[in-house]
Amino acid sequence: MTTANIELYSNPYRSDPRAVQRTRLTQQELDEIMALHGRFLKQDSGGKRASLKLTNLSYLDFSGRDLRGADFTGSELKGARMIRTNLHSANMFAVDLRDADLSNAILDQVDLRGSSMRCTNLTHASLIEADLRAGRLYNRDSYGELKVVRQKQSVTDLAAAILTGSDLSHAKMGDALIIETDLTDAKMSGVNLARADMTASILTGANMENCDLSDANMTNVVLHGAVLTGARFDQTNLTGADLVCAILDGVDFSKTDISHASFPKSLDDLEGDLTQMLKNHHLWVTSKGEIGTRAVLSRYVLSEKDFASVNLSMANLSYRNFRGCHFERAHLIMADLSYCDLRDANLSYTDLRGAGLTRANLTGANLTGARLGPVPMEGALGREWTTNLQFSRLNSARFLGADLVGVNFTGADLTDASLKGSNLSRAVLTDSLLDGTDLREADLSGADLRGAVGLRRGGIT
Repeated sequence: MTTANIELYSNPYRSDPRAVQRTRLTQQELDEIMALHGRFLKQDSGGKRASLKLTNLSYLDFSGRDLRGADFTGSELKGARMIRTNLHSANMFAVDLRDADLSNAILDQVDLRGSSMRCTNLTHASLIEADLRAGRLYNRDSYGELKVVRQKQSVTDLAAAILTGSDLSHAKMGDALIIETDLTDAKMSGVNLARADMTASILTGANMENCDLSDANMTNVVLHGAVLTGARFDQTNLTGADLVCAILDGVDFSKTDISHASFPKSLDDLEGDLTQMLKNHHLWVTSKGEIGTRAVLSRYVLSEKDFASVNLSMANLSYRNFRGCHFERAHLIMADLSYCDLRDANLSYTDLRGAGLTRANLTGANLTGARLGPVPMEGALGREWTTNLQFSRLNSARFLGADLVGVNFTGADLTDASLKGSNLSRAVLTDSLLDGTDLREADLSGADLRGAVGLRRGGIT
């Protein structure tokens, strides 16, 4: 492990506060420094790089400012507002960012070693290649001699932080404290998490391809729908971890005890015969519940099975592995398919009206001619039950000519998907990803596209 041997520098939240005096700045003083830094970045005369070492900047507002390369070493930023602040390549070694708001901030290649970000809001922040490793902290004594403040290295603290939708690609997070942290939908490909403590963190939908999780503590973590393709597990603690419907292609668990982790159940564990269960469910649907039994197949692996033309309307199929399954012309009206792995599944001409597909993975799935429009609510005149595809993965999925009226695609990834000729009237596509999406001849009348990314390249004609 690389140790940060930076001169100074007592840690503001772990050392005796009497050891270092921090200069308190007012908002006006800070604004003047940031203005000079702006001139420095533009190479205008009179500009000066912002040096904010060992300052008390708690609760001040940095929102929207360009502070690339600024020096915050050892500063206190507790409760600061840094919304959409550009901090690219800044030095934030040993800073105190507890309770600060850095939502949508840019922290790419920032040195955050030994910092505290406990309870910090980093929603949709970018921390690409940021350094969040431990650091050993030094300070000068009264004789000018360097002394170690703590013999034990101070680790970066992200406990209880909010990192929903953040981009941590290739960040260095070895040994970090990531306890009870919300990393839902975070981009974490290639991140070094060796020896990190991730106890009870939420990693639902996170992209953790090729992460190094060697010796990490992942006790009670939730990894529903997380992508762990090629991740390294070596002596990783997975006690109580929930990996149901996580994507585990190419993962080797031979050096990790997985006996106390939760995975999808094998079909061999299913009580009763599958064929009889499907017949009983059909009776339950057609008799409106008077006879038969509702099918509950949650948390089972049924990949590559044939469900073509089967009636599974209103069935509980959540957290299931249906990869490569055949559902052509099946009836899945109002079925619960949330968190399902439906990669490469054939759902062509399937009736999915009113189905719940929240966080389902439909990468490469065929939904040509599928019906995903709303279902009228019985006894509620004018009210409808819409199909829900919020935060689903739809990369390269095919929806050619599909009925997508009113479908909720909020936060869905439709990269390279084909929706050519589909009916998207009244569909909700807010904050969706539409890079390379084919929307030619699609009906988008009344669709909500606010916050959608990549729409200009979406192939609309």
